[in-house]
Amino acid sequence: MTATAATTTRRTGRTTAPRTPDRARPSALGTVRKRPSGRYSASYRVDGRTYNAPRTFATKQEAQGWLATERADRLRGTWRDPHDGAVNLAAFLDDWLSSRAKHLAERTVNSYRITIDRWICARLVDAAGHAVELGALDLSQITPAVVRKWYAVMAAAATRAGLERVTYVPQGHPARLWAQDNGHDVADTGQVPAAIKDAWRAAGSPLPAPRRRPSMVNVDPGSATAARAYATLHAALADAVDDGLMDTNPCRLRGASTHTPQERGTCTPAEVVALAHAMPAHLSAAVIVAAWSALRYGELFALARRHVDLAAGTVRVERALSEGARKMNRTKTTGSVRTVHLPGFVVDVLRDHMATYTAAGPDALVFTTTQGRAVSTRTLSQIFNRARTAIGRPELHWHDLRHTGATLAYREGASVKDVQRRLGHTTSRAAMIYAHAADESDALIAQRLNDAWADHDNIVPIGTARTAQERTA
Repeated sequence: MTATAATTTRRTGRTTAPRTPDRARPSALGTVRKRPSGRYSASYRVDGRTYNAPRTFATKQEAQGWLATERADRLRGTWRDPHDGAVNLAAFLDDWLSSRAKHLAERTVNSYRITIDRWICARLVDAAGHAVELGALDLSQITPAVVRKWYAVMAAAATRAGLERVTYVPQGHPARLWAQDNGHDVADTGQVPAAIKDAWRAAGSPLPAPRRRPSMVNVDPGSATAARAYATLHAALADAVDDGLMDTNPCRLRGASTHTPQERGTCTPAEVVALAHAMPAHLSAAVIVAAWSALRYGELFALARRHVDLAAGTVRVERALSEGARKMNRTKTTGSVRTVHLPGFVVDVLRDHMATYTAAGPDALVFTTTQGRAVSTRTLSQIFNRARTAIGRPELHWHDLRHTGATLAYREGASVKDVQRRLGHTTSRAAMIYAHAADESDALIAQRLNDAWADHDNIVPIGTARTAQERTA
């Protein structure tokens, strides 16, 4: 008799159906079924309606535990029907962002929107063809396992996109580029020598490979994007828990929201001056002001005459120019509204600039294009690229001037709170990002202590019996 044949008991003479390993086993709690994958599913019925577990389980005991928890919730009166009032993640994130928008700058809101649309709610596919679409799920369906799968696929997609951003394919005849990469003496322009072409063909006519952009040498492609997407989802689902829409936050990946930013570049004062000279005359002063005020791009290029008090040596930050230079927005945060004092020599540079290049009227922009228009990030990037290349610092970004300003302040003895207020940060944590570049400030403190006390005769090194005369001998 085979294992699947019907059997008849000797005592009762009744025929029973064969048992199969994956047969559902109903109980007072519900039904547990072993799936072909070896994992277990669970379900139960209430008032004629079936409720399935949102995930499968590694063991039968885990599936029964879930059923027991569901039954306990019904007995306690805390059970919620998952079919009633189901909340879609994409819809929830729309409401969540709308509720926060009034407290955030437009640029920040747009950044959140891009992160949500591109990395959280979109259908993502990794190199192996595995797909996930988190935005199509209800909140009740988002489990730690679902989050782990989404994060893996999302991080891989972000890395691929990041590689495209930080690399470029050099332009020019491929034989010339191949020759230069392999140490052959060939001019940057003009006709490519026949011998070089022949050697290139003999090498298989290779095409130029993508190269890292000089300003992206230390960038870990995609890591910041992945960390930002995970942090956004974690924050949103934490609010969903507070709102009673979820029991617990399924975002439990340790370190997933942590990103170590690229080491920001800084300039020496001499390099700042060199950059200023390498810029067009109408934007030369912008470099000086940016480096010693630590204003953001949008804050600097939103300054109008009425924001500048040359007599007091201050600029008043009240608004920010959008990246596309199409409109003025409020500052990044309420803490960004501030008055910044400038060193005297910077005030002199600014005074000369305004007398020459700034139009009359209180609302005239201090820094503009040669046509008198607001300076967009695209225009500034093109101009600054030429300037940074001219001084041999192709890795610099305009934002590094802000980092330079913070670093110079630290090196002159400013505290973290001082720099926090000067830069318009709402937390000291943000200001601390810039502090590491001034680590030698402790050496400066020691030098100042030495300058202040080295000549005092009553200061005797511990462990010695030397007199003041002996120390000066």
